[in-house]
Amino acid sequence: MSTTIFKVAKSYAAPGGVGRAADWRDAALCRSSAYDPEMWFPKGTDAASMADEQEAKETCRHCPVMETCRQWALETRQDHGVWGGLTERDRYNLRRRARSRSTDPAIRVQTFPSIKDAYKALTQKTGRHVLWTGGNEVKVGKARLTPNQVAWQATRRRTPVGRVFTDCETGGCVRHLNDQVVRQAREATRKATTERSAA
Repeated sequence: MSTTIFKVAKSYAAPGGVGRAADWRDAALCRSSAYDPEMWFPKGTDAASMADEQEAKETCRHCPVMETCRQWALETRQDHGVWGGLTERDRYNLRRRARSRSTDPAIRVQTFPSIKDAYKALTQKTGRHVLWTGGNEVKVGKARLTPNQVAWQATRRRTPVGRVFTDCETGGCVRHLNDQVVRQAREATRKATTERSAA
């Protein structure tokens, strides 16, 4: 497995070894050595990444635990990769539709005059982390923003490029974030390190 999968699923994966109870992941097609684990975690929006994403979704459609995997990804709010045949965008849209149908006032979108106001009202500093205490979306002017977008724009001097993801395994943390620029810089550093070590 790749380090990406460990990063995403680390806190949820059943421990390996003797005596471990079997669970749905043991029957997942993506666990087979016939597939490259990176296929489920495309790195960008180029043609090769999109082809990987489509191949992963197609493989999921034949997986015996697709529905269980999908439900788990939605319940644990997986932000990266293809799970149960759904991309991160698919899962975001499902959650958004569910919120718009909900009548629960706690789930309704809160409105703020500015991003800084939303960040100040809906975050709480806890040690090294800043935890989001609000819902899954806020409205600032006509824009609807995710907690990660609010936190990025409130604390950084540049507009994010692409989707904003969390770098932190602490649930609800909006301090440790990355965007496409950060991800590309990391990938370039990783490639350079690999090339130097291979030389």
